[in-house]
Amino acid sequence: MKIVFFIGSMQRGGAERVISILANEYCKCGWSVDIALLLNTSVAYDLDERINVVDLTAGEGGYVKNAALWVGQIRKFLKGSRPDRVVSFVGRINALVLTAAIGLRLPIIVSERNDPKHDGRGRAMQMYCNFIYKGAKAIVYQNQYEKSCFSRALNRIGHVIPNPVSVSTVHDGKEFGRTIATAGRLMDQKNHAMLIDAVSVVSKEYPDIKCEIYGEGVLRDDLQNRIESHGLTGKVSLQGNVSNIHERLKECGIFVMTSEFEGLSNALVEAMMMGLPCITTDYPGVDELIRDGENGIIVPRRDVDGLVRAISRLICDEDGIRGRIATQAQKDAEQFSADRVLKKWHQVIDGKESNQCQ
Repeated sequence: MKIVFFIGSMQRGGAERVISILANEYCKCGWSVDIALLLNTSVAYDLDERINVVDLTAGEGGYVKNAALWVGQIRKFLKGSRPDRVVSFVGRINALVLTAAIGLRLPIIVSERNDPKHDGRGRAMQMYCNFIYKGAKAIVYQNQYEKSCFSRALNRIGHVIPNPVSVSTVHDGKEFGRTIATAGRLMDQKNHAMLIDAVSVVSKEYPDIKCEIYGEGVLRDDLQNRIESHGLTGKVSLQGNVSNIHERLKECGIFVMTSEFEGLSNALVEAMMMGLPCITTDYPGVDELIRDGENGIIVPRRDVDGLVRAISRLICDEDGIRGRIATQAQKDAEQFSADRVLKKWHQVIDGKESNQCQ
């Protein structure tokens, strides 16, 4: 059996991480596995040496400029390799793959990995996705909110499968420190500026708190300047990408997610699975993951004062909420364990809950 995965790159990110897990899984089971990259050929995840990484990158220019070239390259590759299964991640790439495969009669599974209303695809592209997705064997969404953004005509081939998540360590549950942590690319979507502004206020009442921001991105310099302008040097730090993120987070007392929108945040789920008390903004779909006051705290997007109150409440912990929501979050996160989620992917990809080598 042969399977090919399509994605922009294999740099750090939730979608890329899921493909690395699936690709390694199918390779381990004896399938021939290709990963075709359209934007960047760098690989940040450990892949089985038998996996073939295919370069389908185009020249400089955006999606519109290179769309025809990509469609031609993808079609030529698919006709030459004739895979038994095709799996594509991310809206625009899904549209390219399905367009390129018209008439080839290949079983194609496409997966949405972000909020379709906020990921920049535009109304025309969303309409085209509603049309071209009819040619897919299956569509995988990360949550019900994503599914609701598409035509009801697609419901018959739609499946909701969360990200498979695993952590290398967990919090001991005994004592939560005063270090606040977050993780995510340094980009507008994640709105790390909101967290920095909130820490600036909270630190006046609790001068011993610290904040660690994990991830890299185009806003590093802007965020560093914001830290310095608030006089938070030494208190708020940009940690970059690290290989031992779970070990680092284990020592933190609060995990905060300030995103404007998400698909399903791996970072937030991992923090829950580790048993950390979590605060998140109310981005669309988060209510499928967090129940305010039960397994986390939800604050309005861009509401710095609301975030200040939530952080202060957890630090003060007069009602014992930190331990309570952390314990419940860890229980609820069990549904995202890799074993459970991979069974759902196997059902969609090859029609059974476990792969051939189990």
